[in-house]
Amino acid sequence: MHQIPLASSAGTRKGDMLYRKLGRTGEEVSAIGMGGFHLGQHALTEDASIRLIRSAIDRGITFMDNSWDYNEGQSEIRMGKALKDGYR
Repeated sequence: MHQIPLASSAGTRKGDMLYRKLGRTGEEVSAIGMGGFHLGQHALTEDASIRLIRSAIDRGITFMDNSWDYNEGQSEIRMGKALKDGYR
């Protein structure tokens, strides 16, 4: 597979993931993020939610968004469970 070289302002590639600076914080986060709304929906089991989050982390995603308002807090609860045991 042919890879296109990155311009220095585009970010840093580590493996298959591209990382960029987060505003003025100096922190580097994945250019692809994972939203949390769907994680607490009834159609998705807790185990499936945890697998999705951990799979995203395993693939290099470090930028995640969530809110206590999503699915009566279930999205945050499930994300919290997925991030324990070394996935933080």
